[in-house]
Amino acid sequence: MTTHVKGREWLKGVKVLSVLLAVLIWLSVILERPGEMLLTVPVVLERMPHGLQLDGAAPAEAEVVVSGPRILLFLLPFHQTRCGIDLAGAQPGQQQVSLKEAEFNLDAEIKVMHVAPATASITLATKETR
Repeated sequence: MTTHVKGREWLKGVKVLSVLLAVLIWLSVILERPGEMLLTVPVVLERMPHGLQLDGAAPAEAEVVVSGPRILLFLLPFHQTRCGIDLAGAQPGQQQVSLKEAEFNLDAEIKVMHVAPATASITLATKETR
């Protein structure tokens, strides 16, 4: 009689393990499917040339549509994503910068699909020395 009870307990354990494994496989398939997400990210001006300063306002934020595996998209809000504009080599005057080509510190599997605004107008002026 004790082997019959042990057999039922073992069978219940196998059933629970089977359901758990099925749920894990289902989650891995669902989360690996591609998806899209809209993010609002701060715009950061990087590597400002020595002797130049920002003259006027630069865009503070950009809306970015990204595409990639859902698990990576799910984790994006916990990642400090930003739109970095590299100003190295910039000259005084008005610059038209493509935000689509800006540096977004994203995982290699995540692709930037759309950025709004697409371009930013940045005016640089020579710093006044006193």
